[in-house]
Amino acid sequence: MLKIILCDDDPFILKIIQEQLEAILSSQKLDGRIVCISSSGKDMISYLKNHPGEYLFFLDLDFGNNEFNGIDLARQIRAVSPGSKIVFVTNHYELALDVLKSGTEPFGFIEKTTDIHKMNRNCYQYLYLANKQLSVHPEEKDQKSISLRPGFDEEISLPIQDILYVEALKTRSHCICYHTINGSSITVRESMEHAMKRLGDGFVRSHRSVIVQKRYMIGMEDGMIRLINGASAPCSFRLRNEIKGIIYGNNNQ
Repeated sequence: MLKIILCDDDPFILKIIQEQLEAILSSQKLDGRIVCISSSGKDMISYLKNHPGEYLFFLDLDFGNNEFNGIDLARQIRAVSPGSKIVFVTNHYELALDVLKSGTEPFGFIEKTTDIHKMNRNCYQYLYLANKQLSVHPEEKDQKSISLRPGFDEEISLPIQDILYVEALKTRSHCICYHTINGSSITVRESMEHAMKRLGDGFVRSHRSVIVQKRYMIGMEDGMIRLINGASAPCSFRLRNEIKGIIYGNNNQ
């Protein structure tokens, strides 16, 4: 079961996140529950020490004038529960680079907003991803990577689980682009056939110019596959029934 902890010194935002998470858990029948709601970082850390385990945190990044900020708290979380997942909630995206440099390994970021639809979509994204990772078999947890060469003297190791989809570029001959779950993209000179062989059974070719990671497909509408982060990818007409079967019929494919 996915155990969730919320911590934010803004009671209004705290309530919005709580309501959205509870509604999603109920409507989607996800195996999870909120176990701690706190407006104090110290109280949250105290709970974590008294109830050791792995959690999905929705953590305020900026606690105003409090003694600790979100990065400080994330470091303490990592010390007590290194396997936990931390989603930072913030309206200061300029601090995201500081978070990445801090070594706290964020699971993601959510914008503080009163837009309920947007908050619901963002919360659903991370609940879905956390549940997917929770259901992965132990032998699959070792994070495999592929090596990409975006430049002649440049090499990048990209974890396969971070890849959302791959597309062939119309504007650059013999080039494809790897799109990640966090919104980044890497263009390399490679064929779709070679990419498909490297990526393996966790991916499906939905179109002659698109390869999608199965676990991140959540729906289909008007011939477009809806992906977990709000993006979409095309699906050819002849493959629609097959892709719908993966999405709706057997989510473990």
